[in-house]
Amino acid sequence: MPEHGDLVFPQAEFDTRVANLRKLMAARGLDAVIMSMPHDLFYLSGYQTPGYYWFQVIVVPLDKEPFMVTRLLESSNIPARTWIKHSRPYADFTDPTRVLADALIEWGLDKGRIGLDMNAYFFRKHEQEGLISKLPNAKFANCTGIVEELRVVKSDLEIEKMELAAKTTEAGMMAGIKAAGPGVSENDIAAEIYHAMLKAGSEWPAMAPFVATGWRGAVGHMTWERRVTNAQDYVFLEVAGCYNRYHAPMMRTVTIGKTPQEIKDGEKVCLEAMQATMEAIKPGVPACDIDKIARDIIKKGAPHVEQAARTAYSIGIGFPPDWGEGHILSMVDAHDRPLEKNMTFHLIPWVQVPGFGGVGITESIVVTESGCRSLFDFPKEVFQA
Repeated sequence: MPEHGDLVFPQAEFDTRVANLRKLMAARGLDAVIMSMPHDLFYLSGYQTPGYYWFQVIVVPLDKEPFMVTRLLESSNIPARTWIKHSRPYADFTDPTRVLADALIEWGLDKGRIGLDMNAYFFRKHEQEGLISKLPNAKFANCTGIVEELRVVKSDLEIEKMELAAKTTEAGMMAGIKAAGPGVSENDIAAEIYHAMLKAGSEWPAMAPFVATGWRGAVGHMTWERRVTNAQDYVFLEVAGCYNRYHAPMMRTVTIGKTPQEIKDGEKVCLEAMQATMEAIKPGVPACDIDKIARDIIKKGAPHVEQAARTAYSIGIGFPPDWGEGHILSMVDAHDRPLEKNMTFHLIPWVQVPGFGGVGITESIVVTESGCRSLFDFPKEVFQA
């Protein structure tokens, strides 16, 4: 078992998370849950590895010790980085669902009601079917979202991690802005972002920074591919530093040479939408109401532009392929869940300007008792190189 300092959080934080999960399990009549998303494994135990493309799960029984089933190579992460006492690793040439089934039998769960995250990226259909076929006396239920329900509201300790991530984001973003200029390649800008972000303390982020210049800034999720900027050009940047797997994303826009009026108009409406949404965000307000505020302002203030996406998405723990938690909660028309204190979001009322691309001036925010606050202390503007 690791020394106290090797855990990302104090043991009491993990104990609270598992206890809260067990309350949800009891309410659903589950004797155990099997979780396979790397975010959920990290949230419940502290376990992390980039090797999650191999089968790995944590099993949390209602009233017995949790255990993990991972690839043998990855199992060394369990005593090194988690509080979990029991591991049942599998060799590369074995069927991991056989090992998992045997462990469930060992724990006396083979006749119980077991929750599976059936929407998980990393628990494939044939693996789920293989496990179910090996435990004919067990009953399986879809428990997708059971851990995400806990993750969407952060503890104070989690927000401290995100504040540390935000400092690394700021360092990377400022380096990218300073690197932008005529005759500079996207690779040069990306290199400066990474150098500054990592020097400031970031770990490997869940997604690469987005660095798109010129026409490439109008293409969704475009990032560096060696393009060299022109004397009158446009640079779109989106950066998220990472601290103990927690992320804090930010978008900013840079123009090289004179800023076109269309970009200035986009900047104005983005800032108006940002101010209005931050003033409106507070506990009890439905997420969809914030989305409507942003869309109405953008539609009225700049009818020739288009809001490029949702107004905000939940953020926190990130593993590839995403630094966001938008599948848990996003500020869009369809999500009417009321906001709660300590929810955290990437607030992104950004726009696509025809002929130019995206204008992004965004914030990572935390909902407070009476409103919200940004995790950043960074200028909100379109920069000029």
